[in-house]
Amino acid sequence: MQTNIIHSDYEEDVHKVIGQAVSRVVASGKPLNKESILSLLRESEQQSVDGTREVYAVAIRKVSKEMD
Repeated sequence: MQTNIIHSDYEEDVHKVIGQAVSRVVASGKPLNKESILSLLRESEQQSVDGTREVYAVAIRKVSKEMD
């Protein structure tokens, strides 16, 4: 049985940070692909504090899993 990797409390925030990462990649002019999105998410995760770090960690897992 597959479990949902997004805790319901984080779902909206996870989608938000993924969307922001996509927007930043597009704005930068870099190719929009899995690696460029993950790179920005990882960078943001390293700079985040408190519960926000977990939101980025979940977003990274989601992008990694769904784009394989």
